[in-house]
Amino acid sequence: MTEPAQSLGSVTVAAATLLPLRAIIEEAGLQPGAVLAAAQLPPTLLDRGSGEAASLAGYFRLSEQIALAIGDETIHVSVRPLMLGTSDFIRDRLRGAQTARGMLDILAASYNVIHGGAYNRVATARDELVFAMDDADFPYALPKDDPFILFSLEALLVYVHVLLQSSSTGGKLLPLKAVRTRRAAGGESPLAAWGVPVIHGAKHFALHYDGAAADRPVDPAACPVLGSRTIYGGIARTLDRIGAPLAEGDIVARTAQALRDGLHDQRDIARHLGLSVASLRRRLGERGRNFRDVRAETLQREAELRLARGDSVAAIAEDLGFSDGRSFARAFRGWTGRPPHRSRSDAARP
Repeated sequence: MTEPAQSLGSVTVAAATLLPLRAIIEEAGLQPGAVLAAAQLPPTLLDRGSGEAASLAGYFRLSEQIALAIGDETIHVSVRPLMLGTSDFIRDRLRGAQTARGMLDILAASYNVIHGGAYNRVATARDELVFAMDDADFPYALPKDDPFILFSLEALLVYVHVLLQSSSTGGKLLPLKAVRTRRAAGGESPLAAWGVPVIHGAKHFALHYDGAAADRPVDPAACPVLGSRTIYGGIARTLDRIGAPLAEGDIVARTAQALRDGLHDQRDIARHLGLSVASLRRRLGERGRNFRDVRAETLQREAELRLARGDSVAAIAEDLGFSDGRSFARAFRGWTGRPPHRSRSDAARP
């Protein structure tokens, strides 16, 4: 059985499951509303009792914003922080993979090195290719059966699958047969909306592919998922692309998100959204906006967030697509009327 291409875009997670993220955000001295806004999510999402839900792409965007803000790609789920740059490390190690099995072997070995334990393994049995994550001894910062931990590991299965699928050549879907989770039977996983059988109450988390997937050719160097600043950003963009068709009402939000994801050219953003440049301009115009203003507002908010957490002007300039620190400083002064260093000092005041 293969999963429908669109079904991952239908997976949502209840806000109640994500509540531990609010404590992580606040412990880092950040404002939940600002972090949620940067992830293009409702400002009340993490309010207790909100009753809202986030898309899977929204969860990955939120995780990326938190990871960038606190400098830990585990977003404090592990007691051992994981430095930013994991995507670069994984991409370098994957460069030589030629088959899906080879790619999974490298992923498992790499993450075992990163986390300091034999938590991941790959096996072939009963005509299946299996990627398993055994977290029995993983040093979580939360109870291992906390609903957020269970969902986080299920989301990691999505990460592995999307990474593998995005690297697969030939355009065919990988033959995913089933997903395993430690979530107890009766506690339905958000992945139920994936369209793949979910086996509950397992001893570990796993992806089960048909054995024929093992020899599927891959090209990790061309994988768009690994071009992000964190392991989360590329997954979010991929899920956005396979989700629901672009609605008229969210064209401004989707344009802003593309800018935050590192696409700076109007032509590239239009292509990312499946539009021509003329169509992008027309749809923004219908919302009373234009690309130049959306770009300026988005980059200003991103720059102020980065300055507030202490990032260097040079790093911000590079990430936001400016040729150097001087051109960024000129743009920032034009947006705010003050130089970047003044904004940093203002943010540091109690």
